[in-house]
Amino acid sequence: MLEGEMSAHLGYARGEEVQGENRRNGHSSKKIKTESGKLQIEIPRDREGKFDPVTVPKHKSMTAKLESVITLLYAKGMSLSDIVEYMDEIYGQQYSKSQITTITNSLLDSIREWQNRVLDEKYAILWIDGIHYKIREDGQIKSKVCMIVLGVNLAGYQDIIGMYLFEKETAANWATTLNDIKTRGVKDVLFICSDNLAGLDQSVEAVFPQAAHQICVVHQIRNSMKVVEASNRRKVAKDIKLIYTAPNEAEARNRLQDFEEKWGDRYPYIIKSWEKNWDNLTVFLYYPQEIRKLIYTTNIIEGFNAGLRKYTNNKRSFPNDAAAIKSIYLAAMQIQKRWKVKRAGWTKVFSQLCVCFPDRVI
Repeated sequence: MLEGEMSAHLGYARGEEVQGENRRNGHSSKKIKTESGKLQIEIPRDREGKFDPVTVPKHKSMTAKLESVITLLYAKGMSLSDIVEYMDEIYGQQYSKSQITTITNSLLDSIREWQNRVLDEKYAILWIDGIHYKIREDGQIKSKVCMIVLGVNLAGYQDIIGMYLFEKETAANWATTLNDIKTRGVKDVLFICSDNLAGLDQSVEAVFPQAAHQICVVHQIRNSMKVVEASNRRKVAKDIKLIYTAPNEAEARNRLQDFEEKWGDRYPYIIKSWEKNWDNLTVFLYYPQEIRKLIYTTNIIEGFNAGLRKYTNNKRSFPNDAAAIKSIYLAAMQIQKRWKVKRAGWTKVFSQLCVCFPDRVI
């Protein structure tokens, strides 16, 4: 194989008439690590020293297969110590934890490229949710949040738009996230869906003023039920359901008033919470059923984040921000095939979007 690469490099095969001034110049020995162990191979040389084989690149003593195994193990959430032990037991190759780190750090350029890639100009929906991780910083273990943004473009294809690591969920950090998305080419978003995240509403208004911000109704229900005794949970849940299944916002408001008359004295917190978030909770009620089903909850991105946790939860903490992003990115790439797809039934959804937003969609 290496001789074939040399022939292609020189432009003639061994034994044929020499083409040009460059020619073969013996061989050099090299030890490489393979799945079967260490091997010593002979690599052909040329007089000009320009031959750089693809099969075994210069300055590399490990096959791409072993590198991919190490990267995959890291993506699966294995610790550095576990990877070192695994490679020794299965492949007979001994690595240090620093060597494993060096191998996986080769992905950082790819991650930066992915984080800065150009996006579509228009998105129908952006779902936003966060996962908290323990990360070491200045000799202390701190809790930081990685904000995940999942988007669906107007063609109905969903993909991870970005991942952003922050110390806290603040209005400034939300603005940074949305401005980054805008800088990468996004000019318009129809809906932004999230949990009731502090400061996000103001950031949406500042960066994408035309976007409708829908708070997850499912989260609101869960939050409401926290203050309800077990004996009343079924009754309260049934009456809350009447609110969010109303045919329109006006009827939902009437049903909230009915709920208050029945339960307000016992559960004033529930009434106060729904009234405070009413505008963002009821956005979906202004749209047809096909759109409602997509925007009233963030369960879609929560499902994605649950997939990430299967890989990243094996690590109790990360040594730094770069290690955290690297692990989260690799986990995202592992489960991406299940998520980078076209939404089922998108033709009906898109037809309704065209009716509701004729000047922004068509």
